Amino acid sequence: MSNTKQIFIIGSSRSGTTMMGRILNNHPDIFTFRELHFFGTIWTNSFPKELSAKNSRVLLSKLLCIQEYGIFNQQRIKEFSNKAKEMLHQKAVKNPLEIYRLFLQSLTLTNTSLISCEQTPKNIYYLNEILEYFPDAKVINMVRDQRDVLLSQKNKWKRRFLGASKIPLSEAIRSYINYHPITIAKVWNSSLTLTHKYRDNSRVKIIKFEQLLADPTTIIKDLCHFLNVEYNEEMLKVPKVGSSTEQDAKDTLQIDGTKIQKWKNGNLTNAELFISQFVSYKMMSQFSYELKRFRIPPLLTLVYLITFPIKLVVAFLLNIHRMGNIFEVIKKRFFIK
Repeated sequence: MSNTKQIFIIGSSRSGTTMMGRILNNHPDIFTFRELHFFGTIWTNSFPKELSAKNSRVLLSKLLCIQEYGIFNQQRIKEFSNKAKEMLHQKAVKNPLEIYRLFLQSLTLTNTSLISCEQTPKNIYYLNEILEYFPDAKVINMVRDQRDVLLSQKNKWKRRFLGASKIPLSEAIRSYINYHPITIAKVWNSSLTLTHKYRDNSRVKIIKFEQLLADPTTIIKDLCHFLNVEYNEEMLKVPKVGSSTEQDAKDTLQIDGTKIQKWKNGNLTNAELFISQFVSYKMMSQFSYELKRFRIPPLLTLVYLITFPIKLVVAFLLNIHRMGNIFEVIKKRFFIK
């Protein structure tokens, strides 16, 4: 039996974390949760270390609501108050991290599995806390070419019209406003800086998205060895959904290798590519991503530089409600040493 109790899939957004979650969910011992956004949104390091009975119930109800209806439907939290009260009565816990652990364990067992799998990408910024508070956890750190991440983020707002109809229109608008090549590149760079920092940690497995798509059998077999679970070929039968450039095909069960180096198809301007590489060239080189050469900066680069402060302020205002602690979130994303 595996000694792994929790799996955390982390990485820069649009790097294959959702696909990896689906792969692992096909294993009979593993239950993959929705993106819970516990760390950084619900809980931060400034969160109270002990909660009242009422606040404990609210926290657990919120987690149950997100798992049932998704991150965009938290207004239905009251539906889970009684269930949360019952779960907390059985296990008298007040520490928010212990409540989170209780939530993961309880729902995993309810779904007849043994290992919890949490797939929120931005948990990478709380990797130190995860490794400390969950000593039986293993971490899968997904890495993808920054330019493909940029392309996916540029088109992320289209997901609502490519099969993910439950995404609110307001969220599609937020994704559209959020996009700017400088912002995306800096966030990717910060996540890869953390990835590099934990490169030699025995509990952290780094998987390049491109290698997964090129040779899924070998990569997943190796991953199963890392997790100490038995490989099952059914794990590779995942629906072809989640793309920001193609319509969902839920009945097509496969690892889609066509997503490798899609940025080369010309859907990014030279200015976007130049900015992307200029901001993150060091980490791109560390992870062996070959850079496209430019003799001079493309003229459109100036436009992106001028619009950056405006887009940054607007994006900040649209995302402020999703930050549990504004200063902590900014520090973790943009001031990593």
